[in-house]
Amino acid sequence: MLLQCPKLTPLQSRFVASFGTLLLLGLVYWSLSNPHFAYAAELGLDGSGRPRDSEDHIRHGTEQNRLAEDGIEPLSVDEDDRVVERAAVASAISANNAPNQLNIQPSNTTLWVYSQDLLQQAAAPAFSGLPSDPSVKRDLLEQHSDLRRRQDGKTIYISINTCLQPNWNASSVQTGEPPQLTLYVGAASDNSDLGPNGQNQIVQPLMEGFANVSVNANSGTWYIAVSAPALTENYVGVWNYELAVSTDDYYHSADLGDPFLYLVDTDMTAALLVTNNLTQQNASTDVFQEWMHLSPPPFIMFATDADNMGMAGLRNSYCGWSSHQPIAGSQQDTAGRDTNVQMGMITRGLGNKPKEQFYITDLNPSSGYVGVLAQPGNSTKSGSGVVGGGGKIWKPVAWQTKADGNCAMMFNLSFCDEVAYAVPSNTEKYNITQLRDLYDSNTQASYQNFSYSLQQIPCETSADSQYSTVKTCDDCAAAYKEWLCAVSIPRCEDFTNPAPWLQMRNVAQPYYNNNTLLPPDFLNASYTPMPRAPTLEGSPAYNQTYWTALATRSSRNPGLIVDLIQPGPYKEVLPCEDLCYGLVQSCPASLGFGCPYKGRGLEAGYGQRSPNGTITCSYLGAVYDVNSAPDVLAPAFKAIAIAALVALVVGVA
Repeated sequence: MLLQCPKLTPLQSRFVASFGTLLLLGLVYWSLSNPHFAYAAELGLDGSGRPRDSEDHIRHGTEQNRLAEDGIEPLSVDEDDRVVERAAVASAISANNAPNQLNIQPSNTTLWVYSQDLLQQAAAPAFSGLPSDPSVKRDLLEQHSDLRRRQDGKTIYISINTCLQPNWNASSVQTGEPPQLTLYVGAASDNSDLGPNGQNQIVQPLMEGFANVSVNANSGTWYIAVSAPALTENYVGVWNYELAVSTDDYYHSADLGDPFLYLVDTDMTAALLVTNNLTQQNASTDVFQEWMHLSPPPFIMFATDADNMGMAGLRNSYCGWSSHQPIAGSQQDTAGRDTNVQMGMITRGLGNKPKEQFYITDLNPSSGYVGVLAQPGNSTKSGSGVVGGGGKIWKPVAWQTKADGNCAMMFNLSFCDEVAYAVPSNTEKYNITQLRDLYDSNTQASYQNFSYSLQQIPCETSADSQYSTVKTCDDCAAAYKEWLCAVSIPRCEDFTNPAPWLQMRNVAQPYYNNNTLLPPDFLNASYTPMPRAPTLEGSPAYNQTYWTALATRSSRNPGLIVDLIQPGPYKEVLPCEDLCYGLVQSCPASLGFGCPYKGRGLEAGYGQRSPNGTITCSYLGAVYDVNSAPDVLAPAFKAIAIAALVALVVGVA
């Protein structure tokens, strides 16, 4: 028997229709007022790359609960809560210049939506924490980029950092890195068909945890996807990433072509690194002084053991470095505790322009390390709401600590203020402060004797009476100080270092830290320091050994180094021969300065500069991988070349 509904009166019929309409309007209003309802969804993929069934979508909501089981610690309580919410309710891109953080399982794809409302928002205020742009090249290219923006309309800047990645879960040694995520961006608005099998999309695999993509967009809704590959053997866990979108600039940055950080030198447990020049302004300008008085300094540094495979795959990611516990981050960690890095602004070195220095301690002897220069946000502001607030990473730089223990890093001297490298040392007799005072006071005393001689030269006289038409007594004093500091405070390397440009020193003395001499067979081997000496073959100039030759048996500064410091055998990075030539050219002939001839002692006393950035001779302010001569004029020539390139590109466009 069929049930029949009661017949409604006309009034009741109108009421039911009105009530149904109200329910429908309420449902529509509710869905519009909750845009996160279906804006981002993680799409599970089967082995063929197609979406899995709905059960996988439900399991995605419990992803954060399994994070601990995969051995990954949450970033923080608040951040972890946000990750749980986004994984469960599938949020949209939350705002411009804001990190959207999410975990993603292997073989899954997360779809994000960037709304037209965000696209049409006004530009965010740009906060610059730096007195000037430290890169001439970047400044000119950004000007060109701004011109193209005006020509082409609005630009969406999309960037991503991997914060955490799957872990190695095998007893064997890890030899590679986990597979990388892939970023997909629609090539046109309203295209949600993104991912491994998507259409009309920009595909950008992450490189060491970083990728960025920009698209021109004047209107519409834009879709973005992040895809995780299947895990390779022996890896377990999930990825955690940070995705940000902006119409102002990239939230995350990475300069993969320039380290902007250079190694000065190392000893057995410490390393000294320095940035490139941060401005080309003169010391009298406000910009120069503002750089020197920045507090805290603008950059930080991250570092790790070279064989730490936990960072492999994350070395271009600011979030990746920040989420781990590196050797060095900033002068204090997030809890306010002191770290093993000292930072400060200096002018020492090439051009005497502002630079930032990093001194890292508590390193292991004879070990390799990798470090990166980093900028938190724009250096004074970071995080959500800040243009570029996700931080910047530069290209990694590698170094190796020394092994023998009788070379010690020394810098920040009072008189020889340009000295910054490892010097012959003996920590059983002198700590680093005592060693610094010993070297500096000894050199200053020698300079004082020179200054008495220079006072006898008629410096303040007419041009016709001066000793040179191109050099002055000030030039002579500066050249002598540079030469004296370089030769009186030798640059020290391990005796075991096989580099051919190094000169053996002090071989007749035992190592201070183990009281052992070098093997007799080595000490008695033949050594000829002056192959072109005008003496008969068979004379003492030819019949010498490492034990008897003055160049190898003793030191350049024997009274100080051999007799007082007693470091034992070491090798010296010889002073550059142009320091000696410059001294002779800058000072009056009456002072009697001269340089040894080639084949007559020059090779045992001075070295030659390398054109490829290797420190093959010692000069004040030397750092690895910076060519001294070309870089003196580099900024001007780079500016001219880049300006010409920009003009050419704009003209073609």
